Amino acid sequence: MPTTPDIKDFRLAYLFRDLDRALLAQIAERACWRELDAGEPLFAKNDPGKRFFLVKKGTMKLFLLAEDGQEHVMELIGREHLFAEAVMFMGGHYPVHAAALEPTRLIAFDAEFFLGLLRGNADLCLSLLAAMSRRVHGLVTEIDRLTLQTGVQRFAQYLLAQPAQKTAGTRTVRLPATKQTIASLLGIQPETLSRILSKLRDDGLIQISAETVVVLKPDALARIF
Repeated sequence: MPTTPDIKDFRLAYLFRDLDRALLAQIAERACWRELDAGEPLFAKNDPGKRFFLVKKGTMKLFLLAEDGQEHVMELIGREHLFAEAVMFMGGHYPVHAAALEPTRLIAFDAEFFLGLLRGNADLCLSLLAAMSRRVHGLVTEIDRLTLQTGVQRFAQYLLAQPAQKTAGTRTVRLPATKQTIASLLGIQPETLSRILSKLRDDGLIQISAETVVVLKPDALARIF
């Protein structure tokens, strides 16, 4: 595996989508690959935010720890998604912990170098502002969803948003994390999620086998929210 990524490995990420090849080449020269085992931490809360990341394989978990040690999952980051890019503009320290949920391959970008590019390029700043504004709009929509929806609605929408194998009108989803982690992400208790799964199964909407969920009636599940 090459020590530095190629332009094609990251150019479609929202932050880089509108940049020309010359700028992308400069960014690639200062980027590097990272490989993490399942459960391996990437950074801790308040660590210096020297890099931001793009997931190329696997899943990352962003989380906070309560005083009693309880873990609160803030976000699960899947393939082809950036994370920690906003740290460049937030004082330079990571506001959460990050760890791999499964064997994960990342591209790590040099945050200070990227800021240097911004300081000397007004067009790049405007492009970045537009891209991050679209990202913020999406996050605000997500917050509204979590605030206004019931636990059943949150899980139904989450389940239908996951990558799925489609066969004869059904959707087979491999859950990207444990049920406890997903419950934390959706802002519900694990026992509540267990009841939701049981209800959806008893209603004939899903089948459950270990970490796999088969959505038998996607249209009916979508009508929940």
